[in-house]
Amino acid sequence: MKSAIKITEQINGYLIEFPENSLTAKVSRLRTPSDGQVRGELEVRRKDGDKETLLLVPTQFNFSAELTRARYANQLSQKLDTKIEWREIFDYICQKVQELARSGDACVEVWADPDTPPPEQLLEGIIYKGVQNIIFGEKGVSKSTLAYTLAICITLPWEDNPLSLKVPTKPVKTLILDWETDESIFRYYLARLQKGMGLPIVPLFYRRCTLPLNDDIEAIQRYIEKSEAELLVIDSLAAAAGGDRGELKGSESALLFDSGLRKLKKTSLIIGQTAKGEKDGKKKTIFGSTLFTYYARNIFELCAGQDDYGDTQHLALFHRECNLGRKMPPIGLRIEFEAGGIKIEREPVSIAEFSEKVSTSARILEALKEGKMSQKELKEILDVSYASLGMALKRLARQKKVQKIGKEWGLLAEEV
Repeated sequence: MKSAIKITEQINGYLIEFPENSLTAKVSRLRTPSDGQVRGELEVRRKDGDKETLLLVPTQFNFSAELTRARYANQLSQKLDTKIEWREIFDYICQKVQELARSGDACVEVWADPDTPPPEQLLEGIIYKGVQNIIFGEKGVSKSTLAYTLAICITLPWEDNPLSLKVPTKPVKTLILDWETDESIFRYYLARLQKGMGLPIVPLFYRRCTLPLNDDIEAIQRYIEKSEAELLVIDSLAAAAGGDRGELKGSESALLFDSGLRKLKKTSLIIGQTAKGEKDGKKKTIFGSTLFTYYARNIFELCAGQDDYGDTQHLALFHRECNLGRKMPPIGLRIEFEAGGIKIEREPVSIAEFSEKVSTSARILEALKEGKMSQKELKEILDVSYASLGMALKRLARQKKVQKIGKEWGLLAEEV
């Protein structure tokens, strides 16, 4: 019997076929909790010609428990008048599922190659391929609007996009996974972006989600295959990680969320929220467990300007973390909410307006555009300690961006 058995790996489980008995066992929603026991759902079907019979409806199953497999083996033996050795079938399924669930990926030998290309980017500096990319920020800073615009840029692809970002040479299909709103609101957003920026019809795929990502992973995988999506836009992190089920600051939600994304093996652009209770002037972080930050390879913070401009919003995108390359300088954005349309384009970042968000070095360069200054004058203008100011000036001097003449500091010619 065992020589004829076929096992096919699926997104969160396995399909085990027993041709000799015309049986198919589908294992799904597989997980290994902290107690070490392997659990999931088990469904058993039997095919007789063109007729297929469901013998065991999808059932919560403990593959590590001897009593569980004995119970269901006896149940099917009594239910069906067949010569199938059900105990042998269930023993094999449980033994194989435990073995596969605990084995992980195969070990491979990797040699260092100086010609190995750098990590691929779907959108210059903002979206690295195959990893988690996060944009987080306060409520109302148009995170979703920006994410949809970035998706449009790589879907078309939009070479002369108003954000002045390098896009792929070929279209990249995008699937929006939305835990925040619904299809009608998304369609409204998309129509306003299309009108505001004079775009053709943009083919973005969309799915409204209710369950946490890891609990809904089989269905999400089916839609990925159907749409052939390469990029997943997750709106937003808290709900997708199961924030409605408990506190996100614990490790479990982050571990399950990361596990789900690793199984999907797709590039993701994730919209996150800012942690609660953080005072102005303190570095903002993503709401929830610090593991969300550790697992992401590329993180940006989207910030709004200090003043209210009515129908015009001035934003800045700050590169906070990157494990795959150099951080990008801040990107200034202007969003205009017109009648029936939304227009977004790049603009210079106002250092004065985002002074609490930019580095001391950037603020020094901006201040010195007004002329030479002493270290004391710079300290008073920037309101930083002498220690921080001194270290920043040394770095800028090594980078040949500033120089000291007597007691004053000034910009080098190329920085003026």
